[in-house]
Amino acid sequence: MASGVAVAALVATGCSSGASDSADSSATTRTFAAANGSFEIPAQPQRIVALSRVIPSLFIADAPVIGATSGYDTSTIVDEDAITRYQDVATLSTGTAKTNAGGGTQLSYEQIAALKPDLIISGFPQKAYKSGISDEQLQAIAPTLSLGPSTPTEWREVGEKAADAAGKTDEFDRQKAEYEKLAADLKKKYQGTVAGKKFAALSVFNSTQADSYQREYDDSFTTNIANDIGISFPGGTPKKTSEIVSIERLSDLADADVIVYQVNPDGSLKYPRMQAVFDSEAWKNLPAVRAGNVVPVAYASSETYAGAIKSLGSLSAALDKLPAASNGN
Repeated sequence: MASGVAVAALVATGCSSGASDSADSSATTRTFAAANGSFEIPAQPQRIVALSRVIPSLFIADAPVIGATSGYDTSTIVDEDAITRYQDVATLSTGTAKTNAGGGTQLSYEQIAALKPDLIISGFPQKAYKSGISDEQLQAIAPTLSLGPSTPTEWREVGEKAADAAGKTDEFDRQKAEYEKLAADLKKKYQGTVAGKKFAALSVFNSTQADSYQREYDDSFTTNIANDIGISFPGGTPKKTSEIVSIERLSDLADADVIVYQVNPDGSLKYPRMQAVFDSEAWKNLPAVRAGNVVPVAYASSETYAGAIKSLGSLSAALDKLPAASNGN
């Protein structure tokens, strides 16, 4: 309760301050629908606070963000200027991250209120937002939109809604069109390469339990961009896009013709704990590994079309290097 009182006091102080510190109260507004309800927001917000997984799309769009949660994986932002702008305002700590939570959820509401935002946009996954964030305290500071994903593929919808809320849709629309054209071209190019082949994907995320790996199916973090060029990763369901598997069951991948995993742009492992998998005899003896049919992909966990375009470039280069690659040309 004391925290709520402190936030209210800060909000009241912000409302009485000069116009240079906050948005013009006479600015036009519009109604915006989010997962947590419909709210009146500024038609052209000037002081946005960005939380979690809306960070990449808002900074790529050059939205007027004056505060953001810290510690976000800047490789998902891609653009160097956008990364610099993020680092300049990434002052909001969130505590320890939970699995796939988009960062910790221990927000300082007083710290957010002190920034005097006219709009707060949250990208925390819906489950994390509902269980770990006080919507009431955020709404007391400024209109707050919960736009976070429920599944790994929803970065597309999250980005579109975040750019719309920020009044910055032009660049988003341009990159979306570029991505969709490239994906269609690559789908046609590699139709012969992927036909009849079984693809599998795996990761060992920082949060994956010890002595295990994450088997990823369609619509997961590593796979959803590859899905857009016609590559399927069978075995999952709409509600099970990945599962944690004991490392003793690496042999489950024995029927895969091609195995995909994530790397950084420089080729180093995106998730260093993957090295334990690669060092195991079980991995080295997999048919796909022995045949050289292993595909490292950078930017696979991108959360913007700018990053997804780079990921398609990385995937294309890796597919071209497969020993039995055939572009179908």
